[in-house]
Amino acid sequence: MTTPNTFPVLRSERLVLREMRAEDLERLCAYLGDFEVSKSLSSQPHPFLEADGRDYIEQALANNTAENVTWAIELDGQYCGGFKAKELQGAASVGYWLGREHWGKGLMSEALCVVLAYLFEDRGLFVVRTGVFKDNPASLRVLSKLGFKITGEAKHVCRAQNNVELDEIQLQVTRNDFLQLIRSDENS
Repeated sequence: MTTPNTFPVLRSERLVLREMRAEDLERLCAYLGDFEVSKSLSSQPHPFLEADGRDYIEQALANNTAENVTWAIELDGQYCGGFKAKELQGAASVGYWLGREHWGKGLMSEALCVVLAYLFEDRGLFVVRTGVFKDNPASLRVLSKLGFKITGEAKHVCRAQNNVELDEIQLQVTRNDFLQLIRSDENS
């Protein structure tokens, strides 16, 4: 059992979501340096330099886990992506990414499921929000599969794409909808 002040390590069938480490820097920079990854993220620059990677890790480690948690996603002992849950005392939201070589394997659905279970069951949240750029249908499928429903649209800046404003689909999932979905999956 974790408290809001200890780092919550989460495990799924294939993944470990753990605290960032200095040794994640090389893979972090390689993955976020790939424009195909960074173009779907609002806050990461392109090119993504080693200094950006150091800042990313430093900020992740400085988080007050009562408010924000940044996980390193690990597969077979190797860093493969990132996941952030923020504003956990208010309008909680999540964001995530994987290195391109890990796309299409169901890993993000697995990671999102364990994070939502943690946020709803351990942290007692009632709703989790997110946004996805319209040109990212794969992420939209992951979110829909886990019970997220579209609540609207907005414009959001993408740093990797020269700070251009992109159309973003806004979504949320409630605790009740997620837990009902998980229970129905367990019973089928």
